[in-house]
Amino acid sequence: MKYVYAKEAGILPGEEIARKLNTLLSELAENDEEKTLVFEKGEYFLDSANAPEPLLYITNTMGDGEWKRDERPHLNRVEMYFKGIRSLTVEGNSSVFTVRGSLTNIAVCDCEDLCLKNFTLVTENPDMHSFRVIRRSAFAIDFELDGESRYICDKGKYIFVGKDYSTPFTEKRATAYWIGKISADNADSIRRTTHPLRGAIRVKEIGERLFRATYAVKPRCAAGDEFYVYDVRRKYQGIFVDGSKDVRIESVAQPFNYGLALVFQNTENIAVINSVFAPAEGGALKMASVADFMQVCCCRGKVTVRGNRFCGAGDDCLNVHGVHFRIKKHEGDTLLLSFMHPQTHGFCPFRTGDAVRFVSPATLLPLAEGTVKRAEPAGEYDIKLELYKAPAPKLEGSVAENASACPDLIFAGNVIDRIITRGALVTTSGKVIIENNDFYNTSMHAVLVSDDAKSWYESGFVRDVAIRGNRFYANRGYYVCVKPENRVYKGAVHSGITIENNLFSSPYSEGFYFKAASDITLKNNEFVFGERIRAVDALAETEK
Repeated sequence: MKYVYAKEAGILPGEEIARKLNTLLSELAENDEEKTLVFEKGEYFLDSANAPEPLLYITNTMGDGEWKRDERPHLNRVEMYFKGIRSLTVEGNSSVFTVRGSLTNIAVCDCEDLCLKNFTLVTENPDMHSFRVIRRSAFAIDFELDGESRYICDKGKYIFVGKDYSTPFTEKRATAYWIGKISADNADSIRRTTHPLRGAIRVKEIGERLFRATYAVKPRCAAGDEFYVYDVRRKYQGIFVDGSKDVRIESVAQPFNYGLALVFQNTENIAVINSVFAPAEGGALKMASVADFMQVCCCRGKVTVRGNRFCGAGDDCLNVHGVHFRIKKHEGDTLLLSFMHPQTHGFCPFRTGDAVRFVSPATLLPLAEGTVKRAEPAGEYDIKLELYKAPAPKLEGSVAENASACPDLIFAGNVIDRIITRGALVTTSGKVIIENNDFYNTSMHAVLVSDDAKSWYESGFVRDVAIRGNRFYANRGYYVCVKPENRVYKGAVHSGITIENNLFSSPYSEGFYFKAASDITLKNNEFVFGERIRAVDALAETEK
């Protein structure tokens, strides 16, 4: 084991380190021996002006139509860029890395045997802001701005300001519908709503961080309600891992990130252990992520998510899925596949020897399988795939899934709280274990098993899912929702789901929903409302 000390490269607490750190990471890529990079405990600063800017195609983030005219699509500023590194542990020693500006905190590309541990990633003055309702009158609402946001008044218009952004209070107020709202009567629940200043005729500052908005028609709200305004475009992320193997994130904290907190794409064997993705204690914000906490797309091997705390997401807590590629052309043993969703493209998750599953987009049932001989990108949205022997007849119009990129998942011992949509969204044919978690305050289904080939094109079916020993509190939607988006029923899409030894307790939940599913088992579960037990057990029996 070789130890590399950051201080010997001039990387010292209390200083700006972006260029020095990324230079050191480039040097570490030149040697594949086992090594540990050690930081002295302290606070380090990274300025966006000194960050590298690689081109990164990141699943479930920015679609090409979302980029502004002055932005180059997929160009990312990155705080720490790990590229082509083997056998490295980063020991943070409880240090804090403070980011100044808007960027992706960490990008890991083409790495193997990488462990990131024991540090916190902080964004200074992020472009997320909270308005709290103080008073309602006949035609006006008084709001108090959170104590950390900075703003100016320019020609009567109020603007949030920070490094790399200048955002008017009323930015996209007519079209913003993913605004977060935390109601005064339930401070632990966040739900989507429209912009609090939508329809405001005038906004005027009436005191320190106090603003009065005048309306013809006021939005629905009550004193104490909080509205969170932010850019939902997902331009930058927390930690992005692509094309890598054996990556472990341990005891890492991210109190805020732009976009998604963690994105794993085309990667084998992932572990996220004892980490915290939640607002800073005592901070002004109650949200920690603009979008999902975790996206796992076209990965393989094992995905282990254990002992973490997730609180305050602007989308799902966890989403594990593959991709349904539309088959554009089929000639002999060669296929041309296309990414169909604008937010997911630009990478190739196929390898020689992978099994390809061909699926009917109407029924979502398998039609045939093949084995990859060769795969290569054919532009940003297409992949050229050569099989050892393609099935007959021709497959144009159907969809294809990489059956070898469907990982096993262990999601255990986590706390999930204040999630604006779903808790765990799982569509993988690997073995799935969801156990001993606490699901609090999901505004949609606590667990969703989906699968579609018409909107998000997120594959595929499940065959072995165990949901056991969990506790579900204050969940809206269904506790467990199994809902593939098939248009035609010709048999069960999902099967092999066991729901046992869980505690279900929510005055809001609608119970359970199963569609196009078989081999569903519910047993030994405890419910707060006894009259619901009989209905649920009866439903389970009909699906067996």
